[in-house]
Amino acid sequence: MVMQTAEGRYEKMESETRVLEPSQQAKSAKDDKRDAIVALAHATFVENGYAGTSMSAIAARVGGSKGTLYNYFKSKEELFVAVIERKCAQILGMVNEAEIKSGGDLRTALTDFGEHFIELVLNADSIAMFRLAVSESDRFPEIGQAIYNSGISRNLGHVTEFLRHAKESGQLRSDTDVAVAAEQFVELCLGMLQRKRLLNVIPTPDAATIRTNVANAVSTFMRAFGA
Repeated sequence: MVMQTAEGRYEKMESETRVLEPSQQAKSAKDDKRDAIVALAHATFVENGYAGTSMSAIAARVGGSKGTLYNYFKSKEELFVAVIERKCAQILGMVNEAEIKSGGDLRTALTDFGEHFIELVLNADSIAMFRLAVSESDRFPEIGQAIYNSGISRNLGHVTEFLRHAKESGQLRSDTDVAVAAEQFVELCLGMLQRKRLLNVIPTPDAATIRTNVANAVSTFMRAFGA
């Protein structure tokens, strides 16, 4: 079952956490500070664009010196990557949660993940970041590279690994290329919704629209790859 693999990983993480708990009952002050910097940098990038954001501006918003900021991040590009990785971590959490909650049923897991994924990717903040990358990647190729490497590619890797478990449990056809299947599932979920959002043709989709879009995506995916 898909669930068995997920629970095994979850129990391993819990075990590791228990070992660390005596010495790590809370995040260190440095970790908290880093998280605060990343959150404020995220807001600054969205508001001012990549070119319009400087390390000095972020430092002022954080409430410290630029030297303090450089203790955490060596460059604006590194800080931008951290912003993308923060969102990527949310998506990994969605994959793991969907796998565990599904009770081992692939269709249920895909539906749960798909709905949460689309809700996150199509919210105003994510759309703003994507528009930022597209508009400025010509002048600053590192933006597009960061979005792809730390965001899109890494997230596809999480979905690919999830589908590999499903294939091993016999829920996908034995000839399924899980990397291709992962890419196609994500594209099926996004469909025209993301394009319409990026062009401001539609507002942020409501829950019913997302459910319908993901249900159609899952049905198509299962017909193509389901065992």
